[in-house]
Amino acid sequence: MRQTRLQPRMLPLFLAANPVNWGKPGKLSTVEALAAATYLTGNKEQAISLLSAFRWGQRFIELNFEPLEEYSSAKTSKELVNLQFEFFEIDHLRSGDGNES
Repeated sequence: MRQTRLQPRMLPLFLAANPVNWGKPGKLSTVEALAAATYLTGNKEQAISLLSAFRWGQRFIELNFEPLEEYSSAKTSKELVNLQFEFFEIDHLRSGDGNES
């Protein structure tokens, strides 16, 4: 049996649309995270279908439409990470230590 070398990936930032964490970056429900990953891999209709079971599901797509589209077009992980800085105020994370003024 052939072994596959998997590369770990982190889901980029999105705004939560679920009622518990509404509007909080990165505080996604399981279905929001799954739908985001599905959308980013080119399965947009399936992502929308996953969210359709929830009253707030369509709102997730509406809140995150621009990031979803831009992240989907990223060619590299580095490009995707850099796109996050365009959508969210997270410049304090750029240096990695958070101690810069």
